[in-house]
Amino acid sequence: MKNIAGLIYAGGQSRRFGENKAEVVVEDKRLIDHVVTRFRPQVTALAIAGPITVPDTVCLRDEPHRGKGPLAGLHAGLKWASALPNVEWLATTPCDVPLLPIDLVIHLSDGLADKPRVLRIEDQWQTGCALWPVTSSRTIEEILIAAADLSLHTALRSLGAEQVDTQQSLLDGSFLNINTRADLAAYKQEGGTAHG
Repeated sequence: MKNIAGLIYAGGQSRRFGENKAEVVVEDKRLIDHVVTRFRPQVTALAIAGPITVPDTVCLRDEPHRGKGPLAGLHAGLKWASALPNVEWLATTPCDVPLLPIDLVIHLSDGLADKPRVLRIEDQWQTGCALWPVTSSRTIEEILIAAADLSLHTALRSLGAEQVDTQQSLLDGSFLNINTRADLAAYKQEGGTAHG
């Protein structure tokens, strides 16, 4: 497998949750730490896009595009990854998927070409969980400067992303998102990582 760096999006304002959800403690550790535990073994280096401290992990700021959402974090991540030796790709994930598939990068990196790749499960793109060539940073910056549509979905389409079709049952984990306190309650009720 090629050397692939990893980036966790953790710069959101968590409006629906009411506080910084990445820092919320679930089963004796922060939500982001669950994601780090499952994501770190899949990549050669790991960074966080957002103001959160994680041991042995780089914390990236999204200046000069602060306030422009995950795309700004992605741009910072691509610039960081491009400076790492022998790294050509950046895998991404949000901070709110505590059961993140531990084989995510394997699925995304099978048959790499020169375009971003994104998982499609039941006709839905998992846009936060994608694989980006580090050379795409210039296009991402152009999108940020234009500021017309700053969605990850639009960026993936602009770069001609390849979709990787799979099924939830084939993944070792889940994309269960914790966006609200109701999501967190449901996660705890279902036993959390005991079923992950």
